[in-house]
Amino acid sequence: MNFGCDFIFMTLDLYFLIVSKGITPGQYENKLRRSSKIVKLINNIKNGRVFIMKRCVSIFCLVLIGLAFMGAVAAAVAMEASVVRIVNHYQRGRWDAPWGAYSVGKLTGSGFVIQGGLIMTNAHVVSDSRMLLVYLNNNPRPYEATVKHIGHDCDLAVLETIDKNLLTGIPPVRFGGLPKLRSSVETFGYPTGGQRISSTKGVVSRIEMNRYMHSMVDYHLTVQTDAAINPGNSGGPVVQKNRVVGVAFQGSSRLENTGWFIPVEVVQHFLIDIADGAYDGFPDLAVMFRNMENPAYRHYVGLKPNQTGMIVETVYPKGSADGFLQAGDVILQIDDYNVANDGTVAMQDLRLDAAVLLDRKQNRELVKLKVWRQKKTIQMTVPMAPYPPLIRKGNIYDRMPRYFVYAGLVFVPLDVEILKLFGRDWDTNAPAGLRYAYKYKSIEMPNHLHVEPIVFLRRLDHPVNADMPNYKNLLVQKVNGKIITKLEDLVYAIESNPGPTHLLEFETGIVHILDAAKVAAANADILGQYGIPRDRRL
Repeated sequence: MNFGCDFIFMTLDLYFLIVSKGITPGQYENKLRRSSKIVKLINNIKNGRVFIMKRCVSIFCLVLIGLAFMGAVAAAVAMEASVVRIVNHYQRGRWDAPWGAYSVGKLTGSGFVIQGGLIMTNAHVVSDSRMLLVYLNNNPRPYEATVKHIGHDCDLAVLETIDKNLLTGIPPVRFGGLPKLRSSVETFGYPTGGQRISSTKGVVSRIEMNRYMHSMVDYHLTVQTDAAINPGNSGGPVVQKNRVVGVAFQGSSRLENTGWFIPVEVVQHFLIDIADGAYDGFPDLAVMFRNMENPAYRHYVGLKPNQTGMIVETVYPKGSADGFLQAGDVILQIDDYNVANDGTVAMQDLRLDAAVLLDRKQNRELVKLKVWRQKKTIQMTVPMAPYPPLIRKGNIYDRMPRYFVYAGLVFVPLDVEILKLFGRDWDTNAPAGLRYAYKYKSIEMPNHLHVEPIVFLRRLDHPVNADMPNYKNLLVQKVNGKIITKLEDLVYAIESNPGPTHLLEFETGIVHILDAAKVAAANADILGQYGIPRDRRL
């Protein structure tokens, strides 16, 4: 112990003399050699140099470990300060009685502070909100917040607090990049069942395009991890090396220890989009592709042995690619990335779906395509834009159902919320005509994407319609001879008809006639009898 102390004091003495007194190391060496104590110390050093080195290395390592541990703790504490608990008091409309709504419910989620005094979270955490409350870390007081921007296609949202100074002093998080496969990450949040923040660690196991369950129709890049992502964790940050690398957003009831988070690439796309004050959404090429893994198919279209790509099967009308691509075109490259026959591209150490390149574009940005058409290569640039007809196929949030009630007959647009009235297995339980019109008709007839099918949902019993069979869930084809392509068409066809009767024609061939005068006299009575505040919401 004395020997070690002597060595330390000698080192401090050397530092003092050199720095404070201006003595050179050479002068100090001569001074040491005149000291018998130091000479003895030097001999001991020569004899025990291995011991000294080992002891110093051990101490140095312990110091580094301690500093690293203290740094990790400090970073975790700083991250926890930026994570908030969100309570959403929400209310959804009733699609079976579209003039009404369900009672207010409550769900909890997580979020975190970002630049600009905003809170980032998932769209599904704050959808259909009637009141949003935010709780800061270790603070039991609720603070009111509102949704500033929301993207249902990417399941992201940013909130602002009513108190503009509330987040002052809370450090905004710093974003990182895409984590490596098999690297470690840590999730922070407030899982359901507790009011205190928690964190779980896991490993990145997969990076790929995946369905975002919030909308049910959008596919974007996701990162899979075995870190626990439970209800309530949604919207919380996923952290690696003190930087946020994603937003926790969905798990699986069928898989154990499996969750997904939204990577920073998607988050940054959302933040760039809203920078102008409005959210446009992810653009879509609006085409249907097919892989080219069949050698006979590649030979049929004349591809050379060294050429790979994916073939265009359908170009949807009025979409980004309409007027640029044609059915039968083979996409060889997207923005100079070669497209493989399975529809993927090589990026860094990953092989991802080629759609990830399209996802990187903002509204009105150009994408470069190298296309094989009629055995020739052509280059083109296509301006990208969202495609509303496909967006309308998704789950509906933040608005009440649209409807029109006339003669006690309830008419609604056909959307996925109507199909969900038939249960989770609506894909098999819903009437075949509705399923076909929603899912498959646009594949056979792409222009049908721009048609809003109208459903006669059900009848509200009244003497004026008592002679009508108890039909329901029928697609409306014509009203008073006018083809119906949206709900407004049906309203106009009825209200502009000067005749004594109204003729309703359904796609099944069923026809029904209403007495216009009797219906006009009964409408107000029907609305009052069934507690309907107004006959329409268009």
